[in-house]
Amino acid sequence: MNEIIKIEIPFNETFERQNQNFYFKYVWGKALKNWWKIVLFTLVFLFLGFYPIENFDKNLIHYIFKYGGVFFCGYCFILFNHYFVSRKKFKKETEEIIAELKAKNETSFIILNDHSIEFKNVFNTICSVWEKVFYVRSNDTVIINPINNLSFIIQKSEFKNDEFEIILNYLQKYSKQQN
Repeated sequence: MNEIIKIEIPFNETFERQNQNFYFKYVWGKALKNWWKIVLFTLVFLFLGFYPIENFDKNLIHYIFKYGGVFFCGYCFILFNHYFVSRKKFKKETEEIIAELKAKNETSFIILNDHSIEFKNVFNTICSVWEKVFYVRSNDTVIINPINNLSFIIQKSEFKNDEFEIILNYLQKYSKQQN
């Protein structure tokens, strides 16, 4: 049996902002977890490069640590600068998207069946077979990835009745959960 379920999601500016901010924090949170290693290397290299150890400052390794520490400092600066530039650009793009959605003021849909999931909104329609879909659940928020670099974020509070549980059941039944 191939039952088709069509769930309507009316445009809500507050939810859209929350979803976009959640995704930005989620993506950068994953990246920031790896940055602590770079900061640790930087501190170790700077310590070993500039700490006055007897007869070590005449050795080639001393200069490798010294200039390696300076290099890692520059790299940390570039990473942190990239974060703040990305955050500024993200806020600008979010405002543009919300303005366009507000102007159209149309509802979006999620269409579920046994073979695929389909997302329809004002700008595009994305359909993907369940084998290619994976999702990440974080409390009452779910990030659905029908395509590698494309994500749809849904929150339980966006839906009425048990629509969120229906989507979650389909995701658990047919797709893969990612950590």
